[in-house]
Amino acid sequence: MRNLIFANFAKLKKEKFFIFSIFLMFFWSVIQLLAPLIESIQNPDFQLPVLDMLFVQHYPLIGGLCAIFTGLFIGREYSDGTMRNRVISGHHRWAIYLSDFLVSTAAGWILNIAWIIPMLLIGIPCYGIFKNPINIAEYTLVAFFMISAFTAVFTACSMLITNKTNSIISIICVFLCMLMLGSSCYNQLCEPEIIQGADIVVEKDGKVNVKKQEPQYNPAYVSGNTRKILTFVRDFLPTGQAIQMSNEEKIDYFIMILYSSTIILIFTFTGITVFDKKDLK
Repeated sequence: MRNLIFANFAKLKKEKFFIFSIFLMFFWSVIQLLAPLIESIQNPDFQLPVLDMLFVQHYPLIGGLCAIFTGLFIGREYSDGTMRNRVISGHHRWAIYLSDFLVSTAAGWILNIAWIIPMLLIGIPCYGIFKNPINIAEYTLVAFFMISAFTAVFTACSMLITNKTNSIISIICVFLCMLMLGSSCYNQLCEPEIIQGADIVVEKDGKVNVKKQEPQYNPAYVSGNTRKILTFVRDFLPTGQAIQMSNEEKIDYFIMILYSSTIILIFTFTGITVFDKKDLK
């Protein structure tokens, strides 16, 4: 399997979309840092955001990049005949599968690091140290497991769909479905239990008065078992984890790592089992 991993890394260096994604993450990180600095120069009253808020903005995007890259990287092995040739040459199918998964995961980690480097080299000197360094450390640790969970799902899809175009379309659809489901669960859980209404009254003299209403129960608030289910789905999905971290929510990093590890094990075991019996034409 070591030779397969080395061969995949050699191909990774030539993958145009991967190189593009590295530059995208790096320069987007730089732009996120420079834009507030430029605004503060033009507007002296502008208050710079804390570095923590800028650091977490990329988490929802990185899953989409991993989806496209994994589909292209593994799909090309089918279209070029590399997958079939590896089997014919005597490589175990589980080794082929794991080598693709590990290299795809490493590519996702590199994209994450490409974002982090400007945040540390430019962000800390210009914005100061992180306000909550422990939270940032937890987010970073969870992100590496989250990326691995993404690539586990996408690798399973790519390895089991031999047509490259169909594979990429399917993976993107899977990612978008996870993103919408995670976002929906997150939004429902953010609904407050009690809402405070207000009436705006315009007096004859033109004065505007705001009269607060009695606090009312929010019908959109979810509770009981429904809330527990939504919380589980939000925390279990990699997209749900990404949304929470991008909004600087307080997370249980141990639970999220456990969920990501579960996804990795389930999809990798299932993918290897099905791929081992798959007829490679």
